[in-house]
Amino acid sequence: MHKVRTIFAVILLLLSSVYGQAVVLTKPQSSKVFSFSGDNQTQTTGSVSQPIRVLVSDINGNPIRDHAVLFTVIITPENAQGYLLDKKIVCTDSTGIAINYLKVGDMPGDYEILVSSNEDCEADKIIYTIKARKQTWVIFLIIGLLGGLALFLYGMDILSKGMQAAAGSKMRNIISKFTHNRFSALFAGVALTVMVQSSSAATVLLVGFVEAGLMGFAQTLGMLLGAGIGTTITAQLIALKITDYALLIVTVGFFIMLISKSIKAKNIGKAILGFGVLFFGMYIMSEAMIPLRSYDSFIELLIKLENPIVGILVGFAFTALIQSSAAFIGIMITIASQGFLSLDACIPLILGTNVGTGMTAILSSINSGREAKRVAFAHTFFKIIGVLIFVWWIPEFAELIKSISPSVATGTETIDTMSANVPRQIANAHTVFSIVLTILILPFINVFAKIITKIIPDNQIKSQTEFKLKYINSTISASPAISLSLAKKETERMSGKVKKLLGMSLLPFFDKDNSYLEKWQKLENEADFLKENINNYLISISVQNTDKESFNDAFQIMYVAKELEMIADIVNTNMRRQAEKWLNSESKFTDEGRAELETILEKALKQISRSMEVFQEFNLEKAQHIKQKFKKYASLAEEYEMQHYERLVSQNVISKSSSEVHLELLGLLKAVNRHATNISRIMLNWDKSKS
Repeated sequence: MHKVRTIFAVILLLLSSVYGQAVVLTKPQSSKVFSFSGDNQTQTTGSVSQPIRVLVSDINGNPIRDHAVLFTVIITPENAQGYLLDKKIVCTDSTGIAINYLKVGDMPGDYEILVSSNEDCEADKIIYTIKARKQTWVIFLIIGLLGGLALFLYGMDILSKGMQAAAGSKMRNIISKFTHNRFSALFAGVALTVMVQSSSAATVLLVGFVEAGLMGFAQTLGMLLGAGIGTTITAQLIALKITDYALLIVTVGFFIMLISKSIKAKNIGKAILGFGVLFFGMYIMSEAMIPLRSYDSFIELLIKLENPIVGILVGFAFTALIQSSAAFIGIMITIASQGFLSLDACIPLILGTNVGTGMTAILSSINSGREAKRVAFAHTFFKIIGVLIFVWWIPEFAELIKSISPSVATGTETIDTMSANVPRQIANAHTVFSIVLTILILPFINVFAKIITKIIPDNQIKSQTEFKLKYINSTISASPAISLSLAKKETERMSGKVKKLLGMSLLPFFDKDNSYLEKWQKLENEADFLKENINNYLISISVQNTDKESFNDAFQIMYVAKELEMIADIVNTNMRRQAEKWLNSESKFTDEGRAELETILEKALKQISRSMEVFQEFNLEKAQHIKQKFKKYASLAEEYEMQHYERLVSQNVISKSSSEVHLELLGLLKAVNRHATNISRIMLNWDKSKS
């Protein structure tokens, strides 16, 4: 019986070899061409498709040549017209592949093509799908991407400003209290970046701090490393995938702003609103990119990003363009959430974005001093070191990140699994990169400080610019609290110029030397320059920020700068008139008269110093003391006028010849005392208005 069965099987095998062979139709794949088969391709209406390829082989996988394959359009969009297959029947080539084309019809939708063997009706049939879209689909995709990106960046800007305004003067406390050693500076950098929501912005602030003399270059290095870690927190929040609740977050933030009475609560509401707008922008971008899932040219472009050099350059260019690493990481996460990016492609982009984020600081330091330039360079220098370390083991780094990240395991990497896993992996890779870089550099921070100082040495050539701002920089976008601090220090510097001018105000009269008038003019010009730039800077801050407390602070600084300028005007305008007449006369002061003028001048200089101490420290007790001093000095000036008249009555010839100028100078110095006192008076008035 067994022999009979064996003979029967052999006969069947011989018959199959004589009358035909089993045929298998499959969709071929190629490692060199994405979507080689042509299935699920996307075309515009009325266009000719990419090649539709069918592989015909026997049951052993051997390709069959010259086998006829039948193509039939079985499904089209409703009322579609104009669709046409290039051929109905196509014979396979030497590789067993039959190639055909479809001219897509005039209606958007899915066109399905049934492919079968024209020689073996028993062979399995396969279906190809070609998605047709309107010719304007690219325009609407671009509109969605740009609109979503605009909302994303705008939301990040609102979030950043809301956080900065809510933090207020806390940033100043961070700078002053927590930068004494490298570890405290590291945590201060993290905190500062969380407040401003951007490592680029934090680095620009550090450039401003160094330029303003608030801290030294070496102190910033730990904060720079902390800023790199701080910005990854934003990326982690973005990767949480809470876009479905974006409008709810917007609503919560808006109503907090609407119903809150305190400025701080309004700023917190503003930050929440910005957070929601940021995620809504991500949602719009994500929805706009759905058609790209089946757009071959775009997929092929993204595959090229797995080349480390290309990925690093693209990440660098885009981050330098939008000037925010957190924003570009957010865009990457949005693209990855559609399944377009693998982690291996994202890591070079992350490396590039870390270098690109330094461009903002470099641009802000162009017109700054050497110390500020070192800060900007150090930020980029550290990132380049990190890139050079990580670029050599990207595959291993990717495996490490995958092992520590939550994932949806399916065994194969599909678009759906990539969209579920890669966004969180991007955020984790960004965080691990910054932490590892910090661990490697922090112990050698002093060594790097010396290296960078040698690369950017002190400039031996002094600037030829006549006047220059030392503390404020209009190119630096800082928080209101820090901006006001910088403007305040510039105003204090202005007071030094005015005191210097006032200090030599009597020298032309005593020495009969007109060369002092040129020095007066230069100092007054510089005082005018400082006052104008301080005012412009404070106005720009007030326009960008509606915080009432910051507005009041800005007004106080402007008021002080105005009073200082008026003192400078008294010297270089009113006293100049008297000096020009005096220098052309033979008049001179009596010893008593000279001593009186010197005493009143000394009192005026002291009054300015006291008032500036009140301005610096907001010391209300000193302000009250200054008011009392003003009354005392005013009485002293009147007493000196009386003594001058007594000398005139006693027929003192010298007093008579100098009487007009003497009395005028006493009056002008008395006016200086009044303006100096006004500096502290504005502090008292503001304190009363608060209570």
